[in-house]
Amino acid sequence: MFDDIDIRRVIVSFAAIVMCITVHEFGHAITADRLGDDTPRRHGRISLNPMVMFRAHPFGTLLVPLIGAFTGFLAGWAATPVNPARVRRDITVRKADILITAAGPLSNVLFGIVSLVLYGGLLALQVHGALAWLQPLVELSATLVLANAFLAVFNLFPIAPLDGFHIVRAYTGGQGKVVQFLEQYGMLILLVIIVKGGVIFTPVIRAVGSAIGAVQGLVI
Repeated sequence: MFDDIDIRRVIVSFAAIVMCITVHEFGHAITADRLGDDTPRRHGRISLNPMVMFRAHPFGTLLVPLIGAFTGFLAGWAATPVNPARVRRDITVRKADILITAAGPLSNVLFGIVSLVLYGGLLALQVHGALAWLQPLVELSATLVLANAFLAVFNLFPIAPLDGFHIVRAYTGGQGKVVQFLEQYGMLILLVIIVKGGVIFTPVIRAVGSAIGAVQGLVI
């Protein structure tokens, strides 16, 4: 049953998903903390330790990523407790809400860029230094680029309960028929996106592949 399963690939994919989710939630937490909301700190969420995520959301950060690692679908979820109403008085609650929410996807974008640079460095060491043992780390860094891109784009969809919807709702004050529609049918739309993910995320996969290919061209 397990003869055709690439265990190393599963481990690399699982590690990449968990790392990306951890960084994503850390982005929310540290931004809230810097803006004066101590809610994440009081809940012990100012951390890059994945065990914090495992304890808080074992299903979304442990079981789902593990299934995703076997199936090839880079999936997982978590939530960070924040309260924009507790931010400093020199910033509006609406602006704080948008900044805190946007920090998650932005953290993945930055982490993805760092991972791409790391990929180039590790690949150069592997190829020119004949360090074959670096292969798992090369694969991990490449997978991190893809996982971060996927998580950032996915979360920016304006669909409840994703970050994109939260940003739209904060910006509009929760008013308007579009917001109400997205809130009411968000889970249904989300299901469609997941089912049709192969088609929807093909441009993202191609863009990541092009970026990785460009780095390979510079290194090799």
